[in-house]
Amino acid sequence: MTTAAARLDGRTVLVVGGAGRLGSAICRDLRARGGRVIVGYRTSREAADRLASEIDGTAVRIDTADDASIEEAFATIETAHGTVGVLVDTAHIASEPRRVADQGRAFLEVHLAAVQGYAATVRRALPGMQAAGWGRIVYVSGALMSRPHPGFGAYGAAKSAATTLTRYVALEEGRAGITANIVAPGRVLDPADHLDPVQEELSELLLSRTALGAFPTAPDVAAVVGMLTVSPQLTGQTVWVTGGEPITA
Repeated sequence: MTTAAARLDGRTVLVVGGAGRLGSAICRDLRARGGRVIVGYRTSREAADRLASEIDGTAVRIDTADDASIEEAFATIETAHGTVGVLVDTAHIASEPRRVADQGRAFLEVHLAAVQGYAATVRRALPGMQAAGWGRIVYVSGALMSRPHPGFGAYGAAKSAATTLTRYVALEEGRAGITANIVAPGRVLDPADHLDPVQEELSELLLSRTALGAFPTAPDVAAVVGMLTVSPQLTGQTVWVTGGEPITA
């Protein structure tokens, strides 16, 4: 194990959305860095259990839309493993693309509810981190918050809101030994993906714009998340993992 990996030894890590493609890669990376990984899931219990067994971790259900579920999850984790020292949120809302002109109030509210859930999870994690004098928060955002593409306005708005919230946490909690950063992937390569026509069009456009000529993989994104959890000096940063696709902030 590398020196960087050893720096998470003894830390309890909660990955919200840990059973998903990116979440699974992040769980594996943080386990390799010595973290005690809790695979947080909402509906994918079987996948979470399999991953937890693979990495010698624990699967815990957490529905960030429900404060009682958040409290129950943290109470379970703290009883068995102690304070959550690292919180990574990679959960996202899956929905069909829809132009702003075609969005009703309810459609946007679904996406913004994810921001509320993220904020609630951060609020629950902070007291333990403050008491310990050490904490790491990483929010997995997306390039669509800054690089618009038709149909993804609600998704981009929600990711932008949570990104800004994370920067405020970095400012407010830094003197307590807590860092908060954002990782913003673009298109993440997965040969098993079946893209619809809109996604295929966007994928081809993005690939043509990359400096490296290739999309990052889930482990590539996970490695950046892992780096942020062990860095003592990086906070309030947005790290773009896009294969060098130009980003206009």
